Amino acid sequence: MREKRKRFRLAVIALAAVCFAGCGTKKESQANIALLAPVEAVVDIETALYRDLYVLTTRDAELAPHTEELAFEASGRVSRLYVEIGSEVKAGDLLAEQEEDGVRNAASSALDKYLSEKKVYMDAVKSARKKLAAGVSTDEREWYELLIRQAEETWAMQEPELWEIWEETRAKVGNSKIYAPYDGVVTACVSQGTQLAAGQPALALADTTRQYITANGYLAPSEYETYKRVYALVNGKETEIIYEKELMMEEGLLTYYTAEELNGAKFGDFILICMINDFHGQVLSVPNNAIYKDSNGNYVYLIEDGVRVRQDVVTGYKNNIYTEIVDGLEEGDQIYVKN
Repeated sequence: MREKRKRFRLAVIALAAVCFAGCGTKKESQANIALLAPVEAVVDIETALYRDLYVLTTRDAELAPHTEELAFEASGRVSRLYVEIGSEVKAGDLLAEQEEDGVRNAASSALDKYLSEKKVYMDAVKSARKKLAAGVSTDEREWYELLIRQAEETWAMQEPELWEIWEETRAKVGNSKIYAPYDGVVTACVSQGTQLAAGQPALALADTTRQYITANGYLAPSEYETYKRVYALVNGKETEIIYEKELMMEEGLLTYYTAEELNGAKFGDFILICMINDFHGQVLSVPNNAIYKDSNGNYVYLIEDGVRVRQDVVTGYKNNIYTEIVDGLEEGDQIYVKN
């Protein structure tokens, strides 16, 4: 399959450069010229034409449904699984449950931490005030008053965070269940009894009503904007696609596209993403293997009366198939192309 895709991709690049290049001519090509004697015979003839020249790069992709990974909010063991891979579910269906022990222990630890730190603060203040009430020197009074202020300031900073942690962990108690967020099909799930860390995926749910073209590798928005055009070949047909910037989950993974027309493609079908850059519109050009070079510069063999005649040329932009002719040829000129 990989070798098949490689051959397909190479064929597309060659075909795009020749057929998709927009070979719009400005006058009719001349008729083929009759060959003369074998010594002067011309085997391969090409015509200088105006073409769109560019660099085409490709990326492998496939049609895939929107998929989300679902996880428990706290660490724990999966106590019940109500689905398996391939299960079709409705939004709101209970998919899995987790033992409450881990959640309850986390909440208990958070509360213990809060109460422990509060006790340290209160004991420090109580002790300092007891000393002040017993009567102390001026220097000692200043010291204990400073001690009280520092304890109060420290607790004022610690208390909100400790309380927030306690509230967050307490809220997770009783929520150790995973429900389906939408209608879909389960595409992955762990085994019952699996121990999971907080946030570690337990299941994956595909929404088959939302479909995306997912390309291997992450294409950053800044890089995407450098391309003149990005399109897809779906079932052999050129298809306009939309770059889904908001779906990029994490750099280095996938790039998402959508298309209004998918030409009958099904989930898992191979799609080729084609990206055009370094674009030069409608320039006079000839195949690269028509260009020769010596100490005097670049030249081609112009076909005149069936024989090859040297014609000096000034070249410009070049891609992997064609070279721009800045000076020396006119559209429709017949030139020799070596094998």
